[in-house]
Amino acid sequence: MPGDRQSTTDLDDVPEVEVAARRDISIVWLIPLVAGVIAIWLGYTTLQQKGPTVTITFANAEGLEAGKTKVKYKDVEVGLVKHVAISEDLSRIVVTAAMVKGADRFLNQDTRFWIVRPRIGAAGVSGLGTLVSGAYVEVDPGAGEPTTRFTGLEEPPPIRSDIAGRRYHLRAVRLGSISRGSPIYYHDIQVGQVLNYELADDQKSLNVDVFVAAPHDQLVRDNSRFWNASGFDISLGAGGVDVSVESLQSLLAGGIAFDTPTIDRPGEPAAAGTVFPLFDNYRAVTEARYTEKVFYLVYFDGSVRGLRPGAPVEFRGMRVGSVTDVRLEIDPKKDTVRIPVTIAIEPERVTMVGGALRTDPYAMMRSLVAGGLRAQLKASNLLTGELLVDLDFHPESPPAKLDDSGTYPAIPSVPTQLEVLTASVTGVLNKLAALPLPELVGDLRATVKSINSLVASPDTKDTVTALRDSATHLQALLGTLDQQLAPLLKRADSTLTSANTLVGPDSQLRYDMGSLLRELTGAARSIRVFADYLQRHPEALLRGKGGRQ
Repeated sequence: MPGDRQSTTDLDDVPEVEVAARRDISIVWLIPLVAGVIAIWLGYTTLQQKGPTVTITFANAEGLEAGKTKVKYKDVEVGLVKHVAISEDLSRIVVTAAMVKGADRFLNQDTRFWIVRPRIGAAGVSGLGTLVSGAYVEVDPGAGEPTTRFTGLEEPPPIRSDIAGRRYHLRAVRLGSISRGSPIYYHDIQVGQVLNYELADDQKSLNVDVFVAAPHDQLVRDNSRFWNASGFDISLGAGGVDVSVESLQSLLAGGIAFDTPTIDRPGEPAAAGTVFPLFDNYRAVTEARYTEKVFYLVYFDGSVRGLRPGAPVEFRGMRVGSVTDVRLEIDPKKDTVRIPVTIAIEPERVTMVGGALRTDPYAMMRSLVAGGLRAQLKASNLLTGELLVDLDFHPESPPAKLDDSGTYPAIPSVPTQLEVLTASVTGVLNKLAALPLPELVGDLRATVKSINSLVASPDTKDTVTALRDSATHLQALLGTLDQQLAPLLKRADSTLTSANTLVGPDSQLRYDMGSLLRELTGAARSIRVFADYLQRHPEALLRGKGGRQ
């Protein structure tokens, strides 16, 4: 069929497709290749940015959470807690933290880690921000060899390592209210803090580490004095009641104060680590400047109630030392009881011309005792009943010498004023007891009876009546005299007035008497001249005044 032929011819004219084999890499393979490169780059970048991993052990993991708790330095994130586990011995918590790149420069042996939580302590309230953000680990960079294993602090350090200043050591007998973080004061200004304290090697004292921040550390010199300013100090002694309060903060949290007596003079600050004594209070500081002491004994026979160690020793009201010991001494062989009191005289309190007290204090005391110096107990405070030892001269006391036979030279003593008064009263009572009181009372009764009989007798009554009548007549006589004397007194007054007129300064008689006296004076002068002339010219009696030949 014609149609079938045409169809076959058309099929034969269709060109054949030849498939050639391609040798290029398919674009599909580029996708995993790029992904691999990116993965390698990301891995390299991650390794480049990855910081060191540290291990920190804490006593507990309160507030820590793996993957969430951050490690910060001055509120800047420098790491993240990755893992929290318990140590093998179950005693500690092991925290693994990944630090940022570059953190290895401050991961040294002295670097400190601690957990920041809300705390209330002597230094105040801290960590309140963690109530909202949660706890975090704080780091304080330190020096030393590089390391990645640390033991975390249980409490935040009082002073960070980047704060300038100096550390000092104080040696104390008692701690009082001082604690870690307690403030250090200089003239009521806080200049530092207490870092730590521990029992000393001798088990009798305490070592207290303190820090004074710059520039106030320049105020600490080798002669600086530190004292416990914790709370308020009340003393009840010979001087009465003394209350001392440093500041409100020290009242609540305790504290230490210091001063430097010669701060106005040039000098270098004390080196870091210098050891200073820590006094109990400021009074102890003022007493400590008297370092030289000379010991004596004083024996008292009477009661020493109210005399305590630390009581003052005075000379005419000026303190010259203190009592160091009060004991009771019994001698069965001699059947005696004495109370030896040890006193310490401080020569630095006394200024002696020529320095005799410093060169030989015992020789000076011998001279004073020979001159009448004696020790006597006196009341220093009537409210508390405290006693003191008073040294003064008693010339009326028997002669005595300084006794050098004991451990310390003994100063002679005299009884107290109360003991003298008691002895006087006792002597009077003894004399009264020796009197024949029954006989005296009998005689007194007889005398009283005689007086009563005399008063009740009729003669006594008549005498009293006669005396009353005599007094009445005498009073009448005095009245009569008063009436008669009045005119006489008036006449006497008139007579005196007339006499005054006659001989007064302006009277005629006084004027005439004056004229007469002047004339008599002139006549006497003329007679004296005439007598002198006759004495020189006796011939004038015969020849006359002008009759010379």
